[in-house]
Amino acid sequence: MVTKKSIESEIESLTNMKGIAESFEEIAALRIRRNRDQVLKNRQFTTEVNEIFQQVKIASVNIIDPKQKSFLKKNGRTLFVYLSANTGLYGDIVRRTFNLFAKYVGQWADNVLIIGKVGLKLASERKIIKPVAYFDLPDDTIDTQSIKKISSYLLDFERVIVFYAKFEGILHQEETMIDLSGNPSLPSFTPPQAPQFKIKYFFEPEVTKILAFFETEIFESLLEQTVREFQLAKLSSRVVGLNSAIDHIENELKKTTSKRNEFLHQESNRKQLQTFSSMSLWDI
Repeated sequence: MVTKKSIESEIESLTNMKGIAESFEEIAALRIRRNRDQVLKNRQFTTEVNEIFQQVKIASVNIIDPKQKSFLKKNGRTLFVYLSANTGLYGDIVRRTFNLFAKYVGQWADNVLIIGKVGLKLASERKIIKPVAYFDLPDDTIDTQSIKKISSYLLDFERVIVFYAKFEGILHQEETMIDLSGNPSLPSFTPPQAPQFKIKYFFEPEVTKILAFFETEIFESLLEQTVREFQLAKLSSRVVGLNSAIDHIENELKKTTSKRNEFLHQESNRKQLQTFSSMSLWDI
């Protein structure tokens, strides 16, 4: 039975939920404003550095032993890395990124690395049968030590493809992937192509040392930028999701407030009827 107390309790609950959602939205918007310019500025730089990495790797083929594709010792395997989250309230971007990851992991990956508790749960639900490793990473900060540990693990693999989301705007985040290994193109399921032009390089110092630098220092920088990109995309998705939730709560508040007003009106009518009935009883 609907009572005045239950209606007031529902209004209070909805008001509290709206306040919490608005607080989360404000915090996320503040972090976006604080990080967006740096991420977008670094995006162009790291993209160009990655292209140079690819060109150097191509140019070095005729200089070093063709069997030695890398200066570092690799295991010859392809690793798929799925960046996810540790908590919820990130809209649908985490699941959309996972769907892209799951679409290709069975055919192309030898091993899988999951970053974030939500991703571990999704992988378990989908029953990913590849060898799976797991690393934890904060959702809203850059932990350089964790980045170094993850980078050290990734360096053992011949090819490292990271699935993440890219910030395109507050209202749009795009799930995508990137090859961090200096390969000119991803496996054949992707459209990116190798550079169409050839550049002749004069290497100083020797090419092996240059490749070593790219495969360690530059590799780690590319990984960090990818993590920053994903954090920004997640925050944007959170703002969109929370804004939608706030709109829904406000609609429910209007309905519940209207229900309360109707209840109060009916209660007032009942009291008036009781008053008239009493007056009639006493012949007033």
